[in-house]
This record gives sequence, C-alpha cells and structure tokens, in this order.
Amino acid sequence: MELGGRAIKHLLLLVFLGASLSACSSSVKNTADYKIAYNVLYDGYSDNYEIFVMNADGSEQTNISNSPGIDWVYYAYDDKLYFISDRDSTSRKYFLYEMKWDGSEVRRVTDFLVHDSWIGSRKNGSEFVISANLEDDADTRDLFIIDINGNILSRVTDDDYQNTDPQFSPDGLQIVYRSYREGIDELFIVDADGSNLRQLTNYPDDDSTAQDWEYHVGPPQWVDSKKITYMSKQNGNYSIFSVSPDGGESIQSTPDTTKEGYPANEGWHSWSRDKKLIAYNATEWDGNYNIYIMNADGSNPRQLTTDKWYEQAPLFVYPKKENE
Repeated sequence: MELGGRAIKHLLLLVFLGASLSACSSSVKNTADYKIAYNVLYDGYSDNYEIFVMNADGSEQTNISNSPGIDWVYYAYDDKLYFISDRDSTSRKYFLYEMKWDGSEVRRVTDFLVHDSWIGSRKNGSEFVISANLEDDADTRDLFIIDINGNILSRVTDDDYQNTDPQFSPDGLQIVYRSYREGIDELFIVDADGSNLRQLTNYPDDDSTAQDWEYHVGPPQWVDSKKITYMSKQNGNYSIFSVSPDGGESIQSTPDTTKEGYPANEGWHSWSRDKKLIAYNATEWDGNYNIYIMNADGSNPRQLTTDKWYEQAPLFVYPKKENE
C-alpha cells in the first residue's frame, strides 16, 4: 500500500463490523510461539508511524521503533522484522531496515531508496525481492532481488508500470506482484529471472464499486503451492480472495455481509507459519483500524487491539527461544 495515499484510505478503506471486545477472552494463549508485529499511526499531525509488537492474545502492546517520522514493517522472517523508514532520509523517502522482534539490533539494509511496498524472501531469508526505482522516476517502479546486505543481485522487471508488493513462491522460483496498468491494478506472476510473465487476476468488468485509487487487488500473500490470497474491493466490500498460481477463477474466502461475531470487510493480512491462522486489519464505521486474528477457514475472528490508534498490516514474528 502506498503511504502517499494512506491518508485518504484511512477514511474510506475496509469498513468493518464485528468481533466484540469479549472475543479477546477466547483468543490464542500467551504460550503461542509467535508474536504479532503491526504498524500504528502514532501521531498524524507529525506524520509519525511506529512499529508495535504484542502477544498472541493482544497483551503487552509495545512500541519497538520509537523514532520520529515513518517506520512501517512489511515483512518478518523468524525473529527479524524488515521495515521501511525515512529516519535517515527526508520525509517519505525510504530505506530498507532490519531489526529483531524486540526493536534491538537495527541495521540499514539498502544504500538506495526503496518504495513503500511489501517484500518477500527466499533461500532462508538471505535474498529479498523489493520494489524500487533506481532511475528516480516516480511514475514507474520495478522489482529487484537483493542480498541480506542490500546488494542488487538481479533486476526482475524493466517496464513503464508501477510494480509493487512482490512475494516469492515457496520454492523461490516465481514472484507474484501487484502491477498498476491502464487505471487498474492486477496480480501478475513472473519467473524469478524475469521471464514467463503472465497476468493472474482479472477484476470483474461489471463491478464499478472500487474507485481508481482503491484496491482492485491488494498486496498478495503466497500461502502455498496451490494458493495465493489477496484483498479486493468487490460489490462495495473488501474481502479476502484466493487464486491458484496456475491461474483460473478467483474464489472469495470471506463474506460480504456481517453476521454475529464475524467481519464484513478484511484487508491487509498475513499467514502464520503453519498456515492455520490469518492476522489482518479491519476498521469500524468510525474509520478506526484494529488488528484481528482468525482461523484459516475464516472462523472464530478475535479482536486483538481496542484503542483509537490506526493499527494496520499485522505480521507473525517468531522470537527465538533461549536454547536456540
């Protein structure tokens, strides 16, 4: 998601009803092997976004970035978080950084600016696919594979489109990404060497409920060899959809309408390592985003945050145990 358009999307994106506060009592226990990292609009007047981490049941919500300006986490690998930040730059000009789940050991990864975009990794977290533009053309964005130290290994795309939010396939041989073309964004798949490009999604021709700046398709999450999930505004509602990497019809995974205890709109999301849980953000009618978690089949949604901050784009992160 583009931080430049986030102010408008705060008001109109992802209308959500459901998941009462009492649902927290049925949430995952603190003995879970993961925590959840997420992003918070800490101070809108100073354009300050912070990264928080909390337990699996929503307890012990902790600011781990504590830096003026924008810090926004887009990826987690084991106990490490990868985030964009303008802390060493000018406002909304970002480098890629790494830190441990508790906010320690902060390290700048790239010496060139990157786009406000989700990223993915392969080869045990030693290589990443990112969105950047080395020609400094604001109208185009291309995908690059880099190593853990920010060295560019290869260029994946080289065209005139806005290519963002890339994710490696589980075997690391393909990349799914979002590309904005001719006034609409769709998902595309390409081999990691840049060959064999093909379009994966096709937004319904008869659906006009998504405005140009809204998500026809949102950032993809490559779940396994048979499924990629993404959010999309269709029928006036944001839902999570899935599609096979081989193509075919997209399947709506979450409902358009609210029923007791269940959401009507779901947005940016990520999957747990065992693929049994989905963490996601959603918003109530007042436009306030919160973090939720639900089972992989969409059942048992639980609200984890309850305050008035805008909290978005959750990730599962796995702190190492003392004997590891």
